Amino acid sequence: MQSFLKLTIGKLTSLICFFALTAFVNHSSSRESSIQQQTLPNPLRAEVIGIQDGDTIELKYIFSGRKTGRRAGMPVRIRFLHVNSPERGRPFYKVAKQFTSDACFRKTVQIRHAGNFDKYGRLLGEVVLPDGRVLNKELVKQGLAVHFKKYSTSTEYANLEIQARKQRLGIWSIADYSVGKL
Repeated sequence: MQSFLKLTIGKLTSLICFFALTAFVNHSSSRESSIQQQTLPNPLRAEVIGIQDGDTIELKYIFSGRKTGRRAGMPVRIRFLHVNSPERGRPFYKVAKQFTSDACFRKTVQIRHAGNFDKYGRLLGEVVLPDGRVLNKELVKQGLAVHFKKYSTSTEYANLEIQARKQRLGIWSIADYSVGKL
């Protein structure tokens, strides 16, 4: 009876080790295959797993292209093109961040991009929501971001900002609001 019990425990231990090793190898190989990608699909389609602020999100997508810099091998961060939302400590920072979160957190979005990254290794792009709206534009329409004229010459974004100003939405509801150097 004792030898039967030792044999059964030995087989059970072997099976557990086998399944654990198989799971580890499968997980490692699937992660490596996503890291090995050197070009990004366009549009990039992935789930949003983090909200850094009103104009920066993080995707459930690993990329190691050379332009990612220190973010190589980490989830891709997206810096919204054409817009700049209030920074931490400024009026409407929390509102803009919450708006972005409500619109896209844990949802699969598409990122339209030209393959450009900023100096922090963030992919620059427009976030297309599941319903087809562009989150970058929605932020400007609600007065939760400004048209980032330093890096964008888009007349569409400029006009959206003008409309939000006229309606005194979001940041434009504050008299003499200064967006700082843009």
